[in-house]
Amino acid sequence: MTKRIVQFFLCLILTLSLSACNLQFVESSQGADADNLELTAIVQQMLIDQAAQQGNIVEITATPGAGNVPATEEAVVPAAVLPPVTGDVTVTVTTATNCRTGPGQNFKIIYGMPVGQVAKVIAKNSYSGYWIIEIPGQAGQNCWLWGQYAVINGDTAALKEVVTPTSPAPTITNTPKPTNTVQPTATSTTAAAVAPNAPQILTSFVTCSDAGGGNRNYVIELNWADNSNNETMFVITTSSNRLDSKGPNATSHTFTEVLPAGTNLTVSLIAQNGTGSSAPVSTSLSCP
Repeated sequence: MTKRIVQFFLCLILTLSLSACNLQFVESSQGADADNLELTAIVQQMLIDQAAQQGNIVEITATPGAGNVPATEEAVVPAAVLPPVTGDVTVTVTTATNCRTGPGQNFKIIYGMPVGQVAKVIAKNSYSGYWIIEIPGQAGQNCWLWGQYAVINGDTAALKEVVTPTSPAPTITNTPKPTNTVQPTATSTTAAAVAPNAPQILTSFVTCSDAGGGNRNYVIELNWADNSNNETMFVITTSSNRLDSKGPNATSHTFTEVLPAGTNLTVSLIAQNGTGSSAPVSTSLSCP
């Protein structure tokens, strides 16, 4: 009887020992799996960083007004790095980023901002998180740069806050219609597929008043003829780096600048849509 009891306890101890070993093995395997997942994430990040250094960059943009929620990935073709520009506010990017005619992926890409390029910031749109910059090497040509990868240098408080432009005109698709229905003309179906015609400045006026300290108040009134039917907005810029926009079919704009007396202020106007911009037209005004 005593011999059987001893055998029973020996078997029980052996069973418990094997269960403990198996439990330790499972815990070790789970720890190894966690370590492998962490190592995989680290390797993936290293591959992404290496691709960025070689110029194989993708841009993840956000929908304006929706927060920093990633949308679709999009390839960036960085331009050549040109000599850095100077200005009160400048910008560089940590990752090559597309620069557009407006804030969002539905606007046309007109410039690929490369890493290492220093560009001049001329305005901002805080609502969408975009900066309006002057395209390096293309004086007077501006584009909208998403702020996700932007590094700003300078005091941005004095930058002009521009309004968010309307969305570009959608691509028009011809839908088959009954034969007794008048079909759209080629001009109407392709209107949004080409850049708008340049507007014509009809009159420009400046009203001058003393602003103190040798400065003058320039109250500018600009009137123009709308020569196109497919613009989404008009963009008004000045030689003092002001940037304003007006909606489609607008024909006038009034604004005020405080400038040193005798400054010759150049005001430029373009019509713009999702395809591109018209040739600029301009006028010069001065307050003695």
